[in-house]
Amino acid sequence: MTENFSYSDDPAKLLRILIALEHARADAWFRKDRRALESFLAPDFVEINLFGRFSREDILTRILPLFTLHSFTIDEPHARLTGKDTAEMNYRCTEEATLGRNKKNGTFPVTARYSLIGNLWKISRWEIVPGPGN
Repeated sequence: MTENFSYSDDPAKLLRILIALEHARADAWFRKDRRALESFLAPDFVEINLFGRFSREDILTRILPLFTLHSFTIDEPHARLTGKDTAEMNYRCTEEATLGRNKKNGTFPVTARYSLIGNLWKISRWEIVPGPGN
């Protein structure tokens, strides 16, 4: 990447990068790979999911050992820059997951906010919106 590159010049590239990061994040959950998951999370990361609201530390220490991601797909992804070093991706995910004995599944809207830290996009907030009955 050249020093003068701007993601606003190539929004399709931004979308490709963020989709790849979302799939890599899901893969880290599938494998229960703390080191991989940690590498995608910004220091101030917050996740709001079907089971509650969690800090970065909560996700890595309390949730990861108890969480099983059974399936995860991304549909209708859209990405946009929201600032010089920030971006947002919205999509619909179909997910089946278990936390302890609590199982959830369905299709849900997701908003993932990213911060460009150095030359790497890191997730600063990941939010899945449960529908009625979830």
